[in-house]
Parts: sequence; structure tokens; C-alpha cells
Amino acid sequence: MYFLLVLPAPDQLTVDSVDTTSAAVSWSQPPGLDQSQHHYQISYHCPGTEPHITTTSSHSITLSDLQCGKQYTVTVCTVLENGTQSQLMSTTFTTLLPAPDQLTVDSVDTTSAAVSWSQPPGLDQSQHHYQISYHCPGTEPHITTTSSHSITLSDLQCGKQYTVTVCTVLENGTQSQLMSTTFTTLLPAPDQLTVDSVDTTSAAVSWSQPPGLDQSQHHYQISYHCPGTEPHITTTSSHSITLSDLQCGKQYTVTVCTVLENGTQSQLMSTTFTTCK
Repeated sequence: MYFLLVLPAPDQLTVDSVDTTSAAVSWSQPPGLDQSQHHYQISYHCPGTEPHITTTSSHSITLSDLQCGKQYTVTVCTVLENGTQSQLMSTTFTTLLPAPDQLTVDSVDTTSAAVSWSQPPGLDQSQHHYQISYHCPGTEPHITTTSSHSITLSDLQCGKQYTVTVCTVLENGTQSQLMSTTFTTLLPAPDQLTVDSVDTTSAAVSWSQPPGLDQSQHHYQISYHCPGTEPHITTTSSHSITLSDLQCGKQYTVTVCTVLENGTQSQLMSTTFTTCK
């Protein structure tokens, strides 16, 4: 009478780390085996592909050249020198989906911003799209998708800091890590800066309120000077101002900009006038 001893399988098969194209797998040595008498056979594959088979005498291995965003099955068994194999130990893991690269804010206006990114490596364009989320503090995120590598975000609030995030999304809904950046929309400058009247020592100047701003959120900074003198700087919440104590017969340059409560300033609007002699 005789009987066969069962060859113990590797124990505690663990996926230690996973990247976009690699995974580190380890296991414990089965009890009762001298390390010199055996090795391990590792097989791994994702659906629709042939298994890759390799061997090692170690208790760990790094599987490389994997496809990103795919679920892999990995099996490990103990193998004696005579070819006898243990039962298989098996586990699964999913490689990471690469995030978009080089997320860039290409241009910013008062109510829009153009954002672009590079296609992540290792993905066929037909297999994925991108999800974009953007918001300014105190508002709900706007979420949209595109198959392109760029997008123009519109209907933004002027003079606000926005956070925009982009991730890669597979057809099955798997998402990559987020790539994120921030930008601040431009503050609109006052419009139609006009010199309404000029006297020997004063001038009346007015402008239109820039679009998209609540009057309580901003004011205007006015700077004026003639050549060879230091600028006079003043502020107002009105859309007009009378500049006084001017020198007669001098050409003055006056600039006006919009200023938010946090100190953010718009571009300058500028004009000139000459006081009467």
C-alpha cells in the first residue's frame, strides 16, 4: 500500500502594490519544504489574453508590462524539482488607470478659461474619455465630459478663483486619479472711460460699471497725474469722480481700475485731458 503526500501551496498570496503597468505580488513559504527543493510558478493574465508564465525561487515577484486599467488574475503554485505542482493560489487585481498629464490653463478671460492636457500613455483613444469638474468656493461643482484633450469652461464668475480637476474614465466607469489646478478669472475693467468736463483746476470723469459684478463687491481706484508729478490716488464706489486741485494748462493722464474687496485689480482703463489755461 502506498499514498501520495499533498504538496503544500504558497500561503498568504498578497498584492502589495499596483501601478498603471506593474504589480508587486508576494506570498509565504509553504510549511515543511526546504527552499532548495522547490520553486514557484506564477501565471497572470487579463481577460482575452494568453497567460504569461514565469518562475522564481523567491517569495515575491514584480509583474511588469501590464495593460493599464485592466483586471488581472494571478495564480501561484509550488513546484518540486521533479515537476510536481501544488494546488493553485489565486487572486485578482486591477492596474491603475493613468491620469491625464500636463494639465494646463492656456488662457483665462473674465467669464471663461481654456484648459488642456496630454493623453495618458498606454490608452487607446476609443477606450476612454475625460471627466472635468470645476468650481469656485461656495458653489457646487460643474461636471462635464469630453473625448478631446482640451475644453473651454464658460459661464464663469469674474474675479473668482476656480479649481479644475480632470480624470481619465474607461467605458466601464473606472476612473483614474485626479489631476488638479487652479486659476483666477479676470476682473473686468471699467468701460467707456469719459472726460465729461474740464476746467482750469478740475475735471469730471465717468465710466460704466463692468458687466458681471455686483456693485457691493467692488470699488474703483483712480490715479491721475501730469508729467513730472507723483500720481494722486483715490477710490470711489461711484461711477464718476471730480478731480480737483489740478494745475491749469497741463495735460493729465487718468487711469481707473476695478478693485475687489480682496485687493484684486482689473486691467487699467486710461485717458488724457488738458486743463484750461
